Amino acid sequence: MEEQDNLIRQQAKHIQDLEEMIRNIRAQRHDFISHLQAVYGMLQMGKLESAREYLAEVTGDIRILTQTLKLKSPEVAALVQQKAALAASRNISFGLVIESDLAKLAVRPHNLNRILGNLLDNAMDAVAFLATRDRYIRLEINEDEENYIISVGNSGPGIREDLMEKIFEPGFSTKGENRGLGLAIVREIVQQHGGKIKVSSPPTIFTVTLPKAGAEEQ
Repeated sequence: MEEQDNLIRQQAKHIQDLEEMIRNIRAQRHDFISHLQAVYGMLQMGKLESAREYLAEVTGDIRILTQTLKLKSPEVAALVQQKAALAASRNISFGLVIESDLAKLAVRPHNLNRILGNLLDNAMDAVAFLATRDRYIRLEINEDEENYIISVGNSGPGIREDLMEKIFEPGFSTKGENRGLGLAIVREIVQQHGGKIKVSSPPTIFTVTLPKAGAEEQ
């Protein structure tokens, strides 16, 4: 009975994430006409630089949506879209490169989202106190023959060498920076699925390697 309830909850969450993706796509289509009208108005007034800046921002939003649509998991795509929107609301530049569709993901989307959510939140916290022009985070999703490789970087202050391992300890927190928050959970999930996580700094980049489904049997 409990297993059936869990399945129903997972299916409901899956449908909810699909609906959110559809809403995002519809919103983008609806906004497109307004964006064109705004750019046309700027060009009519001869404000070329303003039009250029406006288009750069709009195409950035479209690029993020297009990138996330490559992913086979709507749950993961929805999370990335949410974090990109959150970064924008905090005036943080969000770099996104997706070179894999995660089709052979062995980790449940819920658990991958726990990994991504923690790493992206920590990255945003790390740059929060920088000048707006210096706030930058980057998510890359790649793959090789046997693994998925996910990296999250930020432009914040580097992590001291003596803290490189401590940040993964349960309960560890760097107080104001909060970069240790959730990292123990992240490492636990990664290791449970036969993966690895490492950090390099500066610049601070967390790299997660997760084996593809069936890779261990090959």
